[in-house]
Amino acid sequence: MCTHRANVTVTDLEELLPLLKLNIEKNQQLICTGSITAKSVEPLVETLKLLAGPETCIICCYEQRTVGVNPEIEKRFFELLLQEFQSEEIPPEKQDPEFNSPDIRLLHLRRRVD
Repeated sequence: MCTHRANVTVTDLEELLPLLKLNIEKNQQLICTGSITAKSVEPLVETLKLLAGPETCIICCYEQRTVGVNPEIEKRFFELLLQEFQSEEIPPEKQDPEFNSPDIRLLHLRRRVD
């Protein structure tokens, strides 16, 4: 991946950040210029808020995780997200059948205008 002078932030669960950071370090030679940093849930929501305008359409894809602290982190993510965004789940019948999975969710997000 060549970031072409972009500054990229990747996000994941707090407990997975060490692995995410290790992957960034191990793949540093693939980054031409720019930077990549690993963050957790709050920076992701803040980034979405900063980048999304009233006409922005965000397609959010995530794996629903049900063990450990994952449900609490997912709950926190959506508490923060839904303060600023409207969310509509994309039903399985509108998804590509080859890449569809029961534990993968697709959401259509838009900034709240109310």
